[in-house]
Amino acid sequence: MIESPISSLIFPLQDRSLLLPGSIVAEITPMAGLIVESSKQRWLLGRKHWRNLRIPVIAFETLSGGSLRKHSEHACIAVFKGSGVHEGLPFWGLLLQNKPRSVQVYEDDLTVMNEILSESELIAVSVKDNAVRIPNLEYLEEQLISSNAVH
Repeated sequence: MIESPISSLIFPLQDRSLLLPGSIVAEITPMAGLIVESSKQRWLLGRKHWRNLRIPVIAFETLSGGSLRKHSEHACIAVFKGSGVHEGLPFWGLLLQNKPRSVQVYEDDLTVMNEILSESELIAVSVKDNAVRIPNLEYLEEQLISSNAVH
């Protein structure tokens, strides 16, 4: 029996790449419309005007305990669909350093890597010669809700 691949995206950040299924992405959008807000949470960059909504935008690098340097000239925002667990969070954004790359992932393509992970990450894997992390989306959404990033 041949397994079906998962249409996925590799999201380039400053210090790592993330791997997620493409089905949870609503849109990749330019940085324009991002309103930077001061926040106690350094990882909360601000809000993005998107489809008549103001969605919170995070910097995964900072939320994972790293730092965020100046973003690249190709930076953009991935708008993710909320999981539905938190009613007040239908969408949220993630700062990317470049547009994501599409990849078809079969289970056999994944090799687990022994890496130290932050709470915002579930696992580190290698997929088609790319070292990537799979983020803990539940944790990310919980952080957005608990920080009152959602209005």
